[in-house]
Amino acid sequence: MQGEERTQFYKEKSDIINYSRLLYDRYLVSAAGGNVSFRCGDQILITGSNVSLRNVTIDGLLLCDRNGNVIEGNPNLRPSKETAFHLAIYELKPEVNCVIHVHPNYAVTWSLTGRELPLYTESARLKLKEVPIIPDARPGSKELAALVKQTVAKSPDDITVFLMEAHGIISFGKTMEESFYQVELLEDTAKIAVLNHLMKS
Repeated sequence: MQGEERTQFYKEKSDIINYSRLLYDRYLVSAAGGNVSFRCGDQILITGSNVSLRNVTIDGLLLCDRNGNVIEGNPNLRPSKETAFHLAIYELKPEVNCVIHVHPNYAVTWSLTGRELPLYTESARLKLKEVPIIPDARPGSKELAALVKQTVAKSPDDITVFLMEAHGIISFGKTMEESFYQVELLEDTAKIAVLNHLMKS
């Protein structure tokens, strides 16, 4: 790996580390849940399996090829079990540089209703536009990766954030900041939907 590539990968590692901690601090994920990745040419950096986003370090990240094989990183660590759906998104979306998957409470709660998420606020309507739901499947399974790929593929190009039934949120974008903001907005939108539903019941 050339020196220039190493410098670039260092910046991408720093972005994953910083936003992983922010996701944890904002209660968008807990324990060792969630995973974050960044495209590095034909490869991806991704958080390791069972590494809490609360304390991700450079040693907790792995560089993988497009088939999910580890190229560089801690030999005692495995890449996230959700690496397959991260790779599927990168394959479908060449403009996407990063993917976030987290399990915030209100998004998960709303996903269990099986209904389309109502976009009550102007901000949600403007920035989310619509929120497709990815059907439930066992975490880390080929079935889940296929469902993610199918749902993303059939959704409009400007949709960058998805609810996962009983499983949380997937968000992707050109920058980590952009992806993080979409996660925050979707969770806030789900919170409004859940509270509004409770008030009416």
